[in-house]
Amino acid sequence: MLFRSEAVRSEHEASAQAYFETKAANWDTIRALYVDEAEVEAAVLRAFERHTIGRLVDLGTGTGRMLQLLADRYREGLGLDVNRAMLAYARAKLERFGILHAQVRQGDVYNIPLADGSADAVVIHQILHYLADPARAIGEAARILAPGGRLVIVDFAPHDIEHLRDNHAHVRLGFEDAQMTSWLEAAGLEAGASRKLKPPAGKAEGRLVVSVWVADAPQGARKSAPRPQTSLERVR
Repeated sequence: MLFRSEAVRSEHEASAQAYFETKAANWDTIRALYVDEAEVEAAVLRAFERHTIGRLVDLGTGTGRMLQLLADRYREGLGLDVNRAMLAYARAKLERFGILHAQVRQGDVYNIPLADGSADAVVIHQILHYLADPARAIGEAARILAPGGRLVIVDFAPHDIEHLRDNHAHVRLGFEDAQMTSWLEAAGLEAGASRKLKPPAGKAEGRLVVSVWVADAPQGARKSAPRPQTSLERVR
């Protein structure tokens, strides 16, 4: 049964990666079809407005939009994604906008090639609904957060738009606040209040409600031992 579930998970995520390969150049436009992206980005900025960020890690960076949006908030940015087409597009975009203190690299959200406590902030923007095991990705995000660091997750509230599974490779149709809070707390984070971003009245048809969840790593020493430094760490 375990083998079967792993096979299904791999199949779903391979489908998502094939989808990204064909949509990379238009990804920011596709995202904007769901909800007002300007409102979402304003909420992300507010989540970090009182934080001094040494290193920001953007998991599933896609086109690198979060690295671009938060460029004046961090000293060093790193975007990770498994999809080479997305990474090529993100790299070109960062170069075009002159963002020299950020880089993108290939990396798996289930096995982040960074040491424990090596990030001051982590963003997971519109990625979890493509994953068969969101809790595992959240656990990895928590692992790399330094004490007092902040995780911001942006994803959909629960919905019943089934065609997103077939047409846009979604594995999950949104997330309940209670489920997200449970995952965050299981990962050792202190979950804050979530925020719901709804489409304007009269423009809601075909659009989804977006949730923003914020969680912080507790202050004080981390209990887990740090990983050995990886080659990606040595690139810094």
